[in-house]
Amino acid sequence: MERTGKKMKEMNAANVSEMMNYVADQMIGKKDLLCEIDGKTGDGDHGMGIERGFTAVKKFLAEEQPQTIREIFGGLGMAMMNSMGGASGVIFSAIFLGILKQPEQEKLDAELLRGMCESGLKRIKSAGGADEGDKTMIDALAPAVRAMEESEEREIEELLKTAWKVAAEGAENTKNYTAKFGRAKFLGERSLGYEDAGAVSVSIIFQSMYEYTRSLQGGKQ
Repeated sequence: MERTGKKMKEMNAANVSEMMNYVADQMIGKKDLLCEIDGKTGDGDHGMGIERGFTAVKKFLAEEQPQTIREIFGGLGMAMMNSMGGASGVIFSAIFLGILKQPEQEKLDAELLRGMCESGLKRIKSAGGADEGDKTMIDALAPAVRAMEESEEREIEELLKTAWKVAAEGAENTKNYTAKFGRAKFLGERSLGYEDAGAVSVSIIFQSMYEYTRSLQGGKQ
């Protein structure tokens, strides 16, 4: 399919399910990288948790075949929470469970995407207590959400591209922070110079969502 030049302002439920299957495949494929990053300052098991969570996402999408945007994101969020366990399950599922605070819509548009991510961020902050500068996934998610809110972009592909670029920059910036949560907090200044694996995961999620939407428009992933 060739690029038409016409950008996408909304996605139907079938495309959203396909997108999240693609995201799940990309995240599962990054297991070893995420474990390697996490091993620099933590237990080295972040990638395994991500693999469990997104394997559960694929199973949910295949077996339940959700039909609405809310059912898709709400259901996969619960699948992640129940499969990953612990703080990671609560935190990463919250990104998608933010959909529960949004109005029911037949299609995903830029405004609904912004609202889901904003509500997800609030849920994460409430659950974990971390903020920007604490060397956590919030260092990627919060700037991305802020950039999405400040953008007037109505095309999903471009909005996700913005979120990805800002999230990736946020993940890179975690090298400059000392950890205040998890095992890494015991390293103090020795945690400097290393990215936070959770922040990297957030950037990959946005990147994968962007890649999928770009492919729908005929661009290469």
